[in-house]
Amino acid sequence: MSAAAASSVSAFETVTVSTAKVACDGDVAAGLGHPRVFLDLTGEGKIVCPYCSRTYVLAEGAKIGHH
Repeated sequence: MSAAAASSVSAFETVTVSTAKVACDGDVAAGLGHPRVFLDLTGEGKIVCPYCSRTYVLAEGAKIGHH
């Protein structure tokens, strides 16, 4: 990969969330969508979307589980 190509590749987005279950559609509104997938952060407190590589991280202090 050339230096120019490497500089045009941005880091994958990290999103901090307050719930242990999230839905990711790859930002359909921006035209970058993928099929909606539901992701569960209960195991490690973070997960990477298998389609778009967006990383979801559970906010510090957020409770996992029911109310």
